[in-house]
Amino acid sequence: MLRHNTAPIIAAARRRHELTRSKAVPALRELHTPDTPISFEAVARTAGISRSWLYTQPDLRAEIERLRQNGLALGSPSLEAK
Repeated sequence: MLRHNTAPIIAAARRRHELTRSKAVPALRELHTPDTPISFEAVARTAGISRSWLYTQPDLRAEIERLRQNGLALGSPSLEAK
């Protein structure tokens, strides 16, 4: 019988997710200045991550869209690292 040991794969995926998120949130904060337009491309490029990954993250996507709609709103992004 073939034994399936998926726990290491799941753990690696979680670590990869957290690492990617730990790059995305600071990049979004870095770009949130009066002189910088916010876009998925800019956040992805600054963080060194995939733009498509950003679209799959509901909170990051909502924050980017909120900042884009509000233009260059003052204050800090409402995101917190999870």
